[in-house]
Amino acid sequence: MKVMTGVKVMIFSLLLSGCVNTLPDQDLRIRVTPSVAKIPADFLWKEYQADARAADRKYWGKAIEVSATVTRAEANDSGGPSRSYLFFGQTDPFGVRANLLDDDADEILKSAPPGQRVRLKCFCAGLNGHVVLKSCVKG
Repeated sequence: MKVMTGVKVMIFSLLLSGCVNTLPDQDLRIRVTPSVAKIPADFLWKEYQADARAADRKYWGKAIEVSATVTRAEANDSGGPSRSYLFFGQTDPFGVRANLLDDDADEILKSAPPGQRVRLKCFCAGLNGHVVLKSCVKG
């Protein structure tokens, strides 16, 4: 009887471990998914700093439009796993990191150098040091 209960617990644990809260890095659905919010990056940052769980309930996995002045832009020239991104600094060294959709990255990087204000539409992936946005395209 105890062995059977242990097996049930193990199977249940394995099933739960398959339910990971992650978003794909490159999701073309961003082009057709309606935005649930239009928000300045500094407001998004403040919401996550005040209450990350509440902000996740509001934004995680959803398409949002974020606008801000670029503080750093990085192109992925190496072909490795790190993606091209725009960064909207809030505190040193953290902020809102907008990982760009590969298909649009070159165009976005050309039109949004540091100091330039930009609007992006992205899927919100929550707080991980930075507020992470994925699959970003021009908003």
